[in-house]
Amino acid sequence: MKKYVVTASLLAGLSMVSGAAFAQTSGSAGLNVTRIDTDFGDADAYGVDGEVIIPTGGEWSTILQGSFADSDDSDGVVAGTAHLINRGQNNAWGGFVGLADTDGSTVFTIGGEYAHFFEASTLAFNVNYATDDDSNVDAYGINGAYRIFASDNLRFDLGASLGRAESGGADADLNSIGVGVEYRFDNSPFSLGAAYSRLDGDIAEANVFGVSFRWNFGDTTLKAADRAGKTFTGLGSALQGL
Repeated sequence: MKKYVVTASLLAGLSMVSGAAFAQTSGSAGLNVTRIDTDFGDADAYGVDGEVIIPTGGEWSTILQGSFADSDDSDGVVAGTAHLINRGQNNAWGGFVGLADTDGSTVFTIGGEYAHFFEASTLAFNVNYATDDDSNVDAYGINGAYRIFASDNLRFDLGASLGRAESGGADADLNSIGVGVEYRFDNSPFSLGAAYSRLDGDIAEANVFGVSFRWNFGDTTLKAADRAGKTFTGLGSALQGL
């Protein structure tokens, strides 16, 4: 039952948006496939995700994200995140809260985020804290991404993260570094993406590969979507370019 709370909350948030504000929204919805290779075996995962960026007055915007992913060897995971950001001329900053739920485990996350916009690139990062009361695990970390626009519709991503989890007096580090690319077809709402990340930790190591297909709305280019606030979506995920 917990996993449906996130979806219901996102729909409730959308229903409260006025018609005028909704006409100014932007965002995307996508399908993705991920391949995870580890020392203990391999797994494939399939998912859907999306976000909507809603102007809420002045320089403020709200971003609502939702996703569902399932794999061959584990339970499905549903997640939702809400951001409140302030968009300046050359930067954006704000905070977020999120929930991720799988059978028997719910993770709550809170954090702050900042992005600086250059002429042809974006530097973004966040700091976060997460807790899973069901498993008695607390975690915190920092995630960063540098996004380079070769053109308004061709973006290259460089990402990295540092994290630590603690449980029952023991702790473990998990760090990652990755690359990604996304291309949006000119005069089209559709885009394709691919990414690779290397995860290294005290417990396990993994190579993560992913591809995505997205439908974009409300913005005419990937760069415009980035400047509207999408630079914050997915920041810190295993595949930050997707």
